[in-house]
Amino acid sequence: MKKQPKEAFGIYLDGNILRIVHLRKDGAEFYLMGSDSIELENDWYKSDQAKANSANAEFIPLDSSFMDADGFDVAELEEVGPSEMGDLPAQGRLEVSQSTLMLSRFPLSEGVIALNIHDQHILKDVPGKVKRGDLSRFRKQNLNVAQRKAAAWHSCVVEAEDGPQHWLHTGPNLLLDTLISYGQESSTKLYFQHADANDVVLTEYYRYSLGEVPDGINLFVYLGAEYRKLFIFQDGKWIQTHPVHITQEYPDPEIIYSKLALALDSAQIREPETIVLAGDLASNQLVDYMNSQSMSTKSSLLHFPDLVIPSASEDGYNEQVLEPYSLALALAYKALNSEDEHFSRCTFLPNKIVDSQKELRVVWHGFIVLSLIFILVFYTTFNYLRFKQEIREEASKGQNLTFTLNKLRAENAVLENLAAEIEEYRNTTRAVSDMLKGKNRWTELFHIINTTFNTHRDSWISNLKQSGEKMNISGTTSRRENVSRLAEGLPGGKINSVSRSEIREQSVYNFEIEFNLPEVDWDEIISNEFSEQSTETSTAPSSGSAPKYRPVSSRSPKNGQNKVKVYHYGILPNIENDYTPGPIGDELINDEDMKAEYLRFVESIGKGNMLEYRLAAHLFLQKYPHSQLASLIRWWVAYRLYLDRELVAARNSLRPNLVKTDYYLPYSKLLDARISFASAESSFKQKYEELSRQYSSSPAGRQAAIDLQNIEAGNAR
Repeated sequence: MKKQPKEAFGIYLDGNILRIVHLRKDGAEFYLMGSDSIELENDWYKSDQAKANSANAEFIPLDSSFMDADGFDVAELEEVGPSEMGDLPAQGRLEVSQSTLMLSRFPLSEGVIALNIHDQHILKDVPGKVKRGDLSRFRKQNLNVAQRKAAAWHSCVVEAEDGPQHWLHTGPNLLLDTLISYGQESSTKLYFQHADANDVVLTEYYRYSLGEVPDGINLFVYLGAEYRKLFIFQDGKWIQTHPVHITQEYPDPEIIYSKLALALDSAQIREPETIVLAGDLASNQLVDYMNSQSMSTKSSLLHFPDLVIPSASEDGYNEQVLEPYSLALALAYKALNSEDEHFSRCTFLPNKIVDSQKELRVVWHGFIVLSLIFILVFYTTFNYLRFKQEIREEASKGQNLTFTLNKLRAENAVLENLAAEIEEYRNTTRAVSDMLKGKNRWTELFHIINTTFNTHRDSWISNLKQSGEKMNISGTTSRRENVSRLAEGLPGGKINSVSRSEIREQSVYNFEIEFNLPEVDWDEIISNEFSEQSTETSTAPSSGSAPKYRPVSSRSPKNGQNKVKVYHYGILPNIENDYTPGPIGDELINDEDMKAEYLRFVESIGKGNMLEYRLAAHLFLQKYPHSQLASLIRWWVAYRLYLDRELVAARNSLRPNLVKTDYYLPYSKLLDARISFASAESSFKQKYEELSRQYSSSPAGRQAAIDLQNIEAGNAR
């Protein structure tokens, strides 16, 4: 094979469709120089010639030296004059084949040729048997003496779906024979780069076009004239291949979608993340229809990276127009990127063709004197030019050093100004902190009390008094469990007494709770506000879901120094089962229908099918909108969407819980803080601090402490 060719022709045969593309490589860009396709009168591999050359019949070698002329009938054509041509049947006239006409339109001698082989003539060994002895044994079992002598076969070890596997091509390659015949008839030197199986070149080009295959289950579907297959990838690895049984020549999108769904059901895999379509049947109409049928799976056409179409072209090329040429483009791309890691070095070209293309260079002794003269002149000229180059380089270095010195002086002046501004800010911050020290404690106190009592309704305050740095609060509640929850929401809350009494035959509970008078940390408040302003000014957060990892620096002045903390934003580890919310009250006991709907939702959540559990939640909320379990249902939907990195949808599902003061409010605030951290929002730290301050003893508060430990350790994914 040629190393780093500049032009390539991708040619493939699919049924009775023959297509060719011409690519030219210039740096990192690929220019589409031309393309063409024809529809043959019949499928070459279904004709009598192909049947005679099938893998199950006697092999007929390409080299005439291995043929027995006595076993064949040769028809000789007599010369006829021009007047007799009209009386001859069509078969006796001198005609040019369709393939010859198409090939003559392209300068095949200026580049390399990449073509495909027919899948029916590929034999595959058991996966994993790739040792030298296994390869030799498999060839001996499937090749006869004539095939081995003709050297018209080739085999490769392919990284297939089940691991390394030995593939052997034994049958005829009629497309290769046609190209060789065309080169001989037109006296054109053709250079063959590689012959590839459809499965191999398509899966390699799919990974190449994406750059990096996304995580999870992803599908690549090729829908050609006859070759129609579905390739399943998991975390970038090819794991399964399934044929797509579509008998119609031009089926409707509904039929294609149903056949793909049937193939996925037989594969027994979960819902894929993405579907990429290519081939003759791939179109924007099919993509739009498939996207309308699935809420979570994104369908798209195969992308052709770095492909440049000349502006002078009037053919109206676009991505949809190029989809029928996907296999030809994949062959040409591989021919021009033989060193790329996405493409294998495997080729099914016969050994005799590979050997015939090797160049042999011979150096004659008669050129020794001429070579010595050339070396002497070259050496003298080279030394002179090198000396001149060194002078120019030294002068250029002097100019660059002078420019760098002036630039560093300007940057040093800017740094001195920044240092003066930072010192001025520190002095101002110290002065403001000293002035505000001890201020706003009662405002913070009433804010905490108001938030705590709003969370637990049916509770009233009867007395509030201060004793040193301690506060005593007395009140009444209609539910005994509210006493412990109120104590958890107050800083350092401690229950001193609880007594029961009756008001109009209704049991109420009088309580007395002692807690600490909160101290406002003005240094931290000022530093957080400054840090948020700096972050918003430097980088504006983008809409939608945040990237998997995005390091962001947050500055917090402490002890007169600026320390930089880098967070690795992402999805935190799963919440422990002991800290997740569950149903409360007697609704499930008293209502059997509600219990059945709730159990159906719990079962769908456990499966992890986004469409299924969102539908179950919608049905429950529509049927029981005022139930206490409505907040629990919305929380679990938001949590599952958060784990699936659907952050915008998770926040929309959780929003009604954040404005409702009920038992599930602490858990909703915990999930809201997690979504803020995954979205790289600087307010996540303030949300966690508020959660820890108000619900330090609740399960949500304890989980918040665990989350902060994971954030500090960088355990987000």
